[in-house]
Amino acid sequence: MNIDQLKADWQRYHQKLELSQRLNEQLMHSMLKERSRSRVAKIRRDNMIYMILMMMNLVILTAIFAGNPFDFKYSLQYIPYGILTTGVLLALVSLFKSLQSFNVNLNHVDIERFLKKTITELEKSRKMERWFGTTIVAAGVLTALSFLPNKLQNKSPGQAWIETVIIMAVTVVIYIIAFKLGAFKNRKKEDFENDLKELNALKAIASELSDK
Repeated sequence: MNIDQLKADWQRYHQKLELSQRLNEQLMHSMLKERSRSRVAKIRRDNMIYMILMMMNLVILTAIFAGNPFDFKYSLQYIPYGILTTGVLLALVSLFKSLQSFNVNLNHVDIERFLKKTITELEKSRKMERWFGTTIVAAGVLTALSFLPNKLQNKSPGQAWIETVIIMAVTVVIYIIAFKLGAFKNRKKEDFENDLKELNALKAIASELSDK
């Protein structure tokens, strides 16, 4: 076999390798876009459900402030519900921003730019979720105190305080167990980070092949 034949064979092999590389890249991009599209659809669906629930909570809290169904006699008794209202409003703002961020057509977006932007937005959302979780725990624990004045009117101070402390302790334990079991753990950011790692790994392989 002469040199010209070897060069021709090598050129054909190199062209097939480049074609295979491009096909693999396109396949990976399509797979990541489809995976992201599915995740975005789920996030938007979940956010809509959470928004409806938060709005229902806001209506209930408004009714509590307006109608005083628990016969509160002091303004201080409303503090836990004020904290809870703050948490609900924070959640609604976060959910609305999330819906806007994920209102995107992935067919017209660079997948790498989308993944990086999504990871950044989810990190911001996670910080807001921490604030929401803090307000919910605080409101849940302090709610027991809001009923203490009513109990003091019908029970001895010792019994009223013991019942209140027990309820607060049980509430704290329930929240701790829920956190330990991962009830409030959000892995959306990690999922998109794994996709970005896969994309970067593919680009690194493609770069090595092109250098060869």
